[in-house]
Amino acid sequence: MATYGLGAGEALGLRLEDIDWSGRTLHVRRRKTGVAIDLPLLPPVARALAAYLRHGRPAHATAREVFLNAGMPHDALASAGAIGHRLRKYAQKAGVTAAFLGSHVLRHSHATRQIEIGTAAKAVGDILGHRDPSSVSAYVRVATTRLRAVSLPVPQ
Repeated sequence: MATYGLGAGEALGLRLEDIDWSGRTLHVRRRKTGVAIDLPLLPPVARALAAYLRHGRPAHATAREVFLNAGMPHDALASAGAIGHRLRKYAQKAGVTAAFLGSHVLRHSHATRQIEIGTAAKAVGDILGHRDPSSVSAYVRVATTRLRAVSLPVPQ
């Protein structure tokens, strides 16, 4: 979610057939718009998915969704709350503290980071699935504020 800026619904909607190992792509359907996008299956994400599929996902589950409940029945995770709960649990184990920590924070952080490194706002909007280009303005404002905090004074 952090790597691609996926929302919880998009992560929950991933199915096994959406991972194209040989083509190195991840097929994602945007929940709000229904638009599909193929993203490059980056090596760290591929390794994490492979490890989860081998060691974390219930071995005898028949559901086609990637992310399942660990306990019986092994149905697909059903809500963003399920992801948020796990995110907070593992963040706490890792010693990460924040005033707010939920799945949307990962999406927002991804978008802000992309703007900070110079990715065009339109490209960020396209990747996030925003139809309205002005939706990206929130991430631009955060990036600008951060840049002001590290700016040097102008010599007189």
